[in-house]
Amino acid sequence: MKRRTALQVSLGVVASLALAACGGGSTSGDSAGPVDLTIALSSAPNSLDPAQIAVGPFLNYMDPAYATLLTRKADGTLGAGLADKWGYVGKKNNKFELHLREGLKFADGTPITASDVVKSLKYFAKGSGPAGAWFRPLTYSTPDSSTVEVSSPTPNPDMGALFTPAFLGGAIISPAGLKAPKKLASATFGAGPYVYDAKQSVSGDHYVYVPNKNFYDQDAIHFKKITVRVMPNVNSQAQALKSGQIDLMYGTPDVAPTIKGDKSLTTLTKPTTWAGLFLLDREGTVVDGLGDERVRQALNFAIDRSAITKAVYGDFGTPISQPAMPGYDGYSPASADAYPYDPAKAKKLLKAAGYGKGLTIPVNYGSFDPSTTKMVQAVQDQLAQVGVKLQLRAAANFGGWINDLLSKKYAATVLSPGMGGDSNFYAQQGPFTKTGIMNLFGATDPDFDAAYARLAESDAKSGAAAAKDLTDVIVREALALPVSATDTIVMHDSKLHGVQFPEGGAQLTSNTMWTSR
Repeated sequence: MKRRTALQVSLGVVASLALAACGGGSTSGDSAGPVDLTIALSSAPNSLDPAQIAVGPFLNYMDPAYATLLTRKADGTLGAGLADKWGYVGKKNNKFELHLREGLKFADGTPITASDVVKSLKYFAKGSGPAGAWFRPLTYSTPDSSTVEVSSPTPNPDMGALFTPAFLGGAIISPAGLKAPKKLASATFGAGPYVYDAKQSVSGDHYVYVPNKNFYDQDAIHFKKITVRVMPNVNSQAQALKSGQIDLMYGTPDVAPTIKGDKSLTTLTKPTTWAGLFLLDREGTVVDGLGDERVRQALNFAIDRSAITKAVYGDFGTPISQPAMPGYDGYSPASADAYPYDPAKAKKLLKAAGYGKGLTIPVNYGSFDPSTTKMVQAVQDQLAQVGVKLQLRAAANFGGWINDLLSKKYAATVLSPGMGGDSNFYAQQGPFTKTGIMNLFGATDPDFDAAYARLAESDAKSGAAAAKDLTDVIVREALALPVSATDTIVMHDSKLHGVQFPEGGAQLTSNTMWTSR
């Protein structure tokens, strides 16, 4: 039951990157002074509790009220948050230290101490949020009232990322909130530049945040208020953006072209996830052939990625044969052309592996996402040309997809919109490590495990090469069937500044860092 809950929440978060995020909202102003900011999202948050909420675009519900220990700057490097000093202790990537700023207070006026930070981190680790698993193995100590030492039983080359908004564990909750955890679902108990105003808000419709008088940097409060509106229809969001009712929304390949040529609006795009088949049964439990590297390689050679990407994603997708994208630390130029479209070679490999007459692979996917449906059906058609039959099982909703997945009847699956958009250490953990959330069959691969261990122990100088090496192993042994790198699309009022994707990151800079002039 615990695994089912974790899988539902964790994968729901990934899906929210493309499916749950589109929005509505407010007015931009001029340089005369602070104005309102309104963001539109397609669905309400499952909770306002940092330990329960999904991430992705849902972070817009958390950013205003919960300052994190560290932040992510536009250049991709770590920045100060509640902590103004941080770094590893020793050289084994096992111990990380955070030093709090002086004079910090929660929104209710109580001082923030190292002990409060530890209690909040421990609470977060017990939650159902997707990042909680990263915090459960960690232990903490407090050498003094402003220092927290974090210890991990295994090396982690990017431990600081855990304390940024992307993982939410660093969104420290006040003692008052921890004493009344049920209240965390509908109120905020943070130390961010804003506080949630329940009186101006209507749950499920709009969420209003007003300035926090106890925030440590009052000059960083750029808006009179921040409103997040729930607008399920993306076309309605686009109309609201054009008319100035909202300032920012998350777009889709269908709606993004509708604002083209409008100089008052800006569109940002970035490849953030990969779409394709997760080859779950890599040891041949359900389909014996998938345990053979040659068969998995044959599947990769049989796919015309360019044709599928153009047909399904248009200008908002890029053909890709690796589970990492350009601009991220794991992207490997050496693997970029590893599997050119070559049906003849695919047939040759299948014959050599003993499957010259073909094989059948049961695959489940979610038909609730039209792009996923088109992509997997195109893959099905192309694999059929080399004798591989995909036996497709469509789920009409996310819950049905989860139930099918957990049945372990399906040797491969499609996760919409895929995974990625993170450092390679985190991005490849879920699909390929033995205990990863997407490794349903617990498949292991010695070469992958060795490469992952090298990355975990790498330092700043060796990390980039180690991340690429890990990708090369995944591609060489065909542990997955990537087809396209898909874009996250953001559309906003051109008067809104500071809206950008950090270098090497898939999530926008915090909305508290944006300005309007």
